[in-house]
Amino acid sequence: MLSSGLDDVLLAEAVREGRPDIADVALEVGASAARLGIPLHEVVDHVERAFAGREPSYAVTRAAVLAWADEALVLHADTSCEDPLTTLATTPYVRSRLGEVYRGAERDGHLVADRAALVVVELPRERSGNELEQSLRALDVAEAMRTVFAGDETVAQTSPRRFVALVGRERADVLTMNLLRILLERVFRGPIQSRLWVEELPPSVDGIARVLAGLAE
Repeated sequence: MLSSGLDDVLLAEAVREGRPDIADVALEVGASAARLGIPLHEVVDHVERAFAGREPSYAVTRAAVLAWADEALVLHADTSCEDPLTTLATTPYVRSRLGEVYRGAERDGHLVADRAALVVVELPRERSGNELEQSLRALDVAEAMRTVFAGDETVAQTSPRRFVALVGRERADVLTMNLLRILLERVFRGPIQSRLWVEELPPSVDGIARVLAGLAE
């Protein structure tokens, strides 16, 4: 039994015995993990351990991940600020946060673009993959971005290939961008053709919708 409460033996026994219902066991493991609040990356680790060093079966991994996602969607049906699969913020939540930033700027008498920016990561189109691969890749990107932006920055996914972090202007510097690229190359195990850039914020709140729509394409 894992410290998180997930049974660490069930799936390993099914794999070791070569049972025909391994995918069904994986379904139950994934759903149970979601109910216990265990994050998806731990579920994937659990599946890998069950195969004891061998390459995990795609069907078994898919079953566990989709069961986790289905259960998480039910549990988080009323939550619109966060994607339950990746725990990344949603575009509507970024819009809400930007609204707060602009209201604060108007109150304090400064330009938003002088105090905040959006750091954008765009994965290459050939890396889009299927839905499961996209979700797992999003977790990798989220890990890298949250390592760099470990404070109260908002990290979100605006499209299958694009990710943004709403950060203080001083955090959108060359050093930080280089660190982010290094971490992305580390999680993807080699150089990737990702685009990283700083998206300037518009002068007024009226321009937010156009910026976010462009990032969602």
